[in-house]
Amino acid sequence: MKLFAHLIEERNFHNAWAKAIRAVLSKGPDLVIGGGEERKPIKDSCMSISLTGNAIKQIEARELHPQYPFRRIEEYCHEFTRAFLEEYSSKPVQERFSYLYFERLAHYETPSGSSRSDQIALLKDALADQIKQDITSNRAQAITWYVPSDIRGSSPPCLQRIQIRYIPENKVDVHLTWRSRDLFTAWQSNIVCITAMLNREVIKPNNCQIVRIIDYSDSLHLYARDIEDARKIKLVPVSPQEL
Repeated sequence: MKLFAHLIEERNFHNAWAKAIRAVLSKGPDLVIGGGEERKPIKDSCMSISLTGNAIKQIEARELHPQYPFRRIEEYCHEFTRAFLEEYSSKPVQERFSYLYFERLAHYETPSGSSRSDQIALLKDALADQIKQDITSNRAQAITWYVPSDIRGSSPPCLQRIQIRYIPENKVDVHLTWRSRDLFTAWQSNIVCITAMLNREVIKPNNCQIVRIIDYSDSLHLYARDIEDARKIKLVPVSPQEL
């Protein structure tokens, strides 16, 4: 069995998704993830997707590919807000998810459990410091992985790391790193809502704009149940400036 690694560079957000699907369908090996009674057949890849130009505008406008199956984008993006986190934190433990990305980012617990770090606020300050010093730093990052619970947990976070790099003048390079990723139903909504959160909390307050998003997944996959629908996905027409 040959494992699959791939790089896609796109100026159109919708076609980045469609091309990733085509690549996994044509070259992705058939694997099984999960464990115990939860065995999930997939077609798998290790993939880095670079998004620039009009793709950034499409993401910021919350535009989804016409055939993208998940449409509750506003509801999902609300989960990346402080208002939702405040409401969510008051829920009984049994009513909470195994993890919430924004909770891990904004309420990251120390190993002792005695305090929390607001990594989003720290990213905002780190970007301001890069601007002040006129430097590009590779140290401004936020993580979700929490070793005490995640190393043995059955549902650890898929998103692992966010890195923000300042690019003079007033530009930002965003890197997203994922442990595992559902390409068919999660990829576009993940990027749209994380980008909206970063713009609101970190980037726009520093009078900057995103010029590139690098989205890297250790395992970007199609579940077997979605493969027939994935084969129907088409590229969309592009404007001349996207070529």
